[in-house]
Amino acid sequence: MKFLRRLNYILYRGQKVAVVVFFLALLAISALQVILRLLFHTGIPNAETLMRYMVMWVAFIGASLAAYKGRHISLDIVSRSLRKNHKNLIKLIVGFVSMVILAFLLKASIEFIINEMSDSQVVFFAPIWTLESIIPIMFFFMLLVYIQTFFMAAGAMIKEKKGK
Repeated sequence: MKFLRRLNYILYRGQKVAVVVFFLALLAISALQVILRLLFHTGIPNAETLMRYMVMWVAFIGASLAAYKGRHISLDIVSRSLRKNHKNLIKLIVGFVSMVILAFLLKASIEFIINEMSDSQVVFFAPIWTLESIIPIMFFFMLLVYIQTFFMAAGAMIKEKKGK
């Protein structure tokens, strides 16, 4: 469990940097595109397509960051009214359901990327599937977070039972 906690923390730190870098690059490209269109009546070829994929990257990385912080799936109203041992039960259930859903989404996104590999379309010399590869990567990262959540909640419930 310690290894998974450390791995998730390292991934979290890297994702924090990545989301800032991608967001700043998105702002810079869009500002440059506006300036080029206003002043020179031209633009960067495929810039809109690239920005669309960058928005997707920022969104998926943001979802993973929210999952790490426990802000992605939350039952605040229910969990506030429950005792501490019931909060762990809620975390256990949410962790398990999230793991199952993310496992299915991960499998489907891998199949999607495999299907996209046959597409010859490129954006800035990168095949489209490489830009879409963020989907299974972030589903995998979120799956790791919910595996940790599940086992931490299970461990806390076991400790509570032993303490009684």
